[in-house]
Amino acid sequence: MFSLLLLASSAVAVPVRRDYTNELLGLAKDKLTFTDGHFKVASFSDMHFGERWGNGTWADWGPANDASTQRVHATVMDNEHPAYVVLNGDIVTGENLFADNATAYLDLAFAPNVERGVHFSTTHGNHDNANNINHQQIIEYETSKYGTLSYTRTDIGPQPWGVGNYCKFSPAWVPVYAVPEDNSPAVIMWFFDSRSFVSGTGNGPAQLMHDTWGAVPPALVFTHIPFQLSQELQDLPSPGDHDDAPPAVQGFDNDGYNGLDKRTFDALVTAVGASNILAITSGHDHGNNWCARATASSGVTLCFDGHSGYGGYTTTNSKVRNGRIFDLTLDGLRAEGGPRVDTWNAYEDGTTGEQVTLSKDYMSEDNQ
Repeated sequence: MFSLLLLASSAVAVPVRRDYTNELLGLAKDKLTFTDGHFKVASFSDMHFGERWGNGTWADWGPANDASTQRVHATVMDNEHPAYVVLNGDIVTGENLFADNATAYLDLAFAPNVERGVHFSTTHGNHDNANNINHQQIIEYETSKYGTLSYTRTDIGPQPWGVGNYCKFSPAWVPVYAVPEDNSPAVIMWFFDSRSFVSGTGNGPAQLMHDTWGAVPPALVFTHIPFQLSQELQDLPSPGDHDDAPPAVQGFDNDGYNGLDKRTFDALVTAVGASNILAITSGHDHGNNWCARATASSGVTLCFDGHSGYGGYTTTNSKVRNGRIFDLTLDGLRAEGGPRVDTWNAYEDGTTGEQVTLSKDYMSEDNQ
């Protein structure tokens, strides 16, 4: 369905290794910490800033939609007061942008965060790649102009470097600490470019975490296009909208499902541990905003953000836009029996819904 960016397998010169301790510890930027035992994350997907008519001509509804999307984000942020925001892909509709105005739409997307001084990261989707914009350009612009608030980066490991906080050899992550004095984080947020895949065992990132922190922390994972395993969970009776059935997912090419995304999933489970993954959260399918887990997903919870943008398509139940909230707590992360987190959908009309507690007990009947 979507082409995958493959890393070359030909031999390359071994790069000179440098010390990545500051990046791993989160010391390259301000250290993110919990406040009164809480760290709330808001995840928005499928903003689709910059739309116009399909033939490229101007449309008055384009700026109106962009303003409405900003209002959605502002409303959710003002109601929920997140400590961190994730813009989880399809930030723009890149095929509608021109070279001389592409980054202006990134300014619109980041404005609600800038106005409130809220740190953020971005992942990137299929519509963020086009003739006049691509993932690398988005990251370079974002980090150069908004580096104080943005924690987005390419990987921190040796070459060949990946895009979107992800690399074949040394994935990067954003650590969050219980208190500033801690040397190991309470949780990590991990961001993957869904147009890439991983090969190998996944032992590299796990070893880096062990070497640096002594253990692998619980992880909250974000990637725009969902893993194919989401199709296995779509029809389970989980709270939320299930309009996009089956969901459009990674791992497909012109010949059908190729299984390449399964390598990423398996490596992630190996690196972090299924019970240590709080959720893998995606967008892309505007009509889905559910969370589910089952034996088919190795007990890992897969979530959808829903649709925060006034750009892009709508479905029967996605006309009221929303973001997904994760209320991380130190008590939940340290809970007996394994980490847990409360999550819900926060809507533009001020309501919330579909709150569930994600843990090994969530949907236990489907994990026998």
